[in-house]
Amino acid sequence: MSKESKHKISHIIKVPAFLGLVIGFFAAFVQALIISAGEPEAYGFCVACHIRDLVNALFNAFTGETLGLAPISAATPVLTIIGVIIGGYIAATKNKEFKIKKSKPFIYLLYFLGGIAVLNFALLLGACPYRAALRFSYGDLVALIGILSIAGGVAVGVLILLFTMKRRGVY
Repeated sequence: MSKESKHKISHIIKVPAFLGLVIGFFAAFVQALIISAGEPEAYGFCVACHIRDLVNALFNAFTGETLGLAPISAATPVLTIIGVIIGGYIAATKNKEFKIKKSKPFIYLLYFLGGIAVLNFALLLGACPYRAALRFSYGDLVALIGILSIAGGVAVGVLILLFTMKRRGVY
């Protein structure tokens, strides 16, 4: 392989659209394997559901309770969310983008409560954005409403962030 072709490949790999396609095909492949095993539809990569199942499985293991799990999670541990966190940390560290934001404890509390709210609303929808997109591709119109609601929430959050930055003179 020539030096020029290696440079082209390394450039293509860094394009977000290419990585999105690769991840999308991988998620579809995993989804096909899960469905062929008789498991729930659109469960290939769902951050909200995988966190729920991981927490429920750990709670069940330590307390002897029987909190609900998706059938695939009862058979094998769902460690995708741990992989996402580790992969994100490695990527941010490698690209020198990992920074710990120093702020007041109240701000950290707001971030924590915001994360809890996002996860709860995702579970009320029955999916995180990934699974909602998969469900919409199956023809579920409730998932479309959820996707539009997520987009609206992101838009409102961006407007609040821009307003705050403008007020502080950053923007």
